Amino acid sequence: MKTMKTMALLTTLAASVCFTGYVQAEENMRIAGSLRPGSMMDGIIQTFITNFNEKSGDDYKISYQLVANDQEMTQQVIRGRLEIGTTGLAGAAVSIPPAAVLSMPYLWDNDEQRRWATDNVVRPVLEKIFEDNGLVIIGMGDAGWSNMFCKTSCSTPEEIEGQRFRIPPAASARAFWQNVGVNGVQLSLPDFFTGLEQGMVEGGDLPFTFYVTTPAAQFAKTYTTTNQYHHEQVFFVNKRFYDSLPENIQALLKSSMPTTDEMRQRQDDDEKAQVSKFEADGGKFVPLTEEQQKVWADKAGDTHSALLNDLPESARTLYEAVLEGKRQYNEKK
Repeated sequence: MKTMKTMALLTTLAASVCFTGYVQAEENMRIAGSLRPGSMMDGIIQTFITNFNEKSGDDYKISYQLVANDQEMTQQVIRGRLEIGTTGLAGAAVSIPPAAVLSMPYLWDNDEQRRWATDNVVRPVLEKIFEDNGLVIIGMGDAGWSNMFCKTSCSTPEEIEGQRFRIPPAASARAFWQNVGVNGVQLSLPDFFTGLEQGMVEGGDLPFTFYVTTPAAQFAKTYTTTNQYHHEQVFFVNKRFYDSLPENIQALLKSSMPTTDEMRQRQDDDEKAQVSKFEADGGKFVPLTEEQQKVWADKAGDTHSALLNDLPESARTLYEAVLEGKRQYNEKK
């Protein structure tokens, strides 16, 4: 009897081990971000998830996890509490300060120059900086220009002088806002939206295709194309986790990403569609001319030198890559 009980126990344990082994072999990865359902960038994330899950087999799957605070999310991926993350470089720069270079105010002359220089000269330098901070970049897209929005009118610096505007935590964003003469308030995005609703602040800046998915578009309905700095969207994986994956899964993570060109086209198309919808819903979209944008650039002044002095040395390497990329682009024209 004792022998039969012992054999039954061993059989149960063996089955348990087999079952446990199966569960451990299945890797459920999470890609985290602050993108709202239905937004253009959320659609890119869903494309990535679908592409990966269709080809990964049963052992590896990806799902989306909403994390409203980009800075907190980036830190969680760096620490390995989340596997994959995505944010604009301005958000990532709080945890990876050299990345602030690519969000410097009035860094680029135009979109064509920015895109060519980023693809051909800047990206390898940025990838090295991320690796040094424990992250592997698996994709880059375009989240658009950060523009001014407010409750009344914000076409010139004089119109918002002294008003309470939200200042993002990234150093490059702070550099712009501190020079244009607002009464700056540093708030997380959730607190910012509450502040707009309650009248604590009058406005701020966000890329348009993100702005229209948030409560900001309800409480501050004037959006002005100041184009003060640009948001490259980055997709990254914890490096220790990435290095532990089989090579075919590493490759699949990268190949499942829509290409940079596709992501940019989706951004451009979505912005055009969203502007029409925004105006139909009572929003005011104010496109500024190059001359009007230059007024803002002149007001912001030379923020680059001061930012570089406050950033780690690798920021200068990234900035030099930007200048070299601009030089090569202008030369080939």
